Amino acid sequence: MGASDNTMSGKTWIGRSRHAFCVNTARHFEAQQREALDIGNSEAAEQYRLWGLGFLHETEEVISGKPKQIVSDTEAARLRAAEDEAKQAGADAEHLAALKRKLGIIPRANGSAYRPFGGGLPTLGKDR
Repeated sequence: MGASDNTMSGKTWIGRSRHAFCVNTARHFEAQQREALDIGNSEAAEQYRLWGLGFLHETEEVISGKPKQIVSDTEAARLRAAEDEAKQAGADAEHLAALKRKLGIIPRANGSAYRPFGGGLPTLGKDR
């Protein structure tokens, strides 16, 4: 389920439609829990209770337990795209570092010491 994916990333925000979905789904599982308790099925009631709690935890920050900031759906899409872009940049950097290690390219300790050739024709002396 997508509920655990979102809470594990440590987001402090949640989209308005995602928040509404999580709250409505938690209420649905609470109703099913009550029905299961009415018929005496405590095992199913516990399962429904846990599923409902999972969706409610989706609306809270992982560490602090405070409610997440509810943002518009367009803002949530923008934030999600920025997170995806940052993850991709990190993965690309790791891949590049692995390739450099594999090829034996070792970065210099002082990066400013290396200055690539700036172009132009080389001269044979000052006077020419």
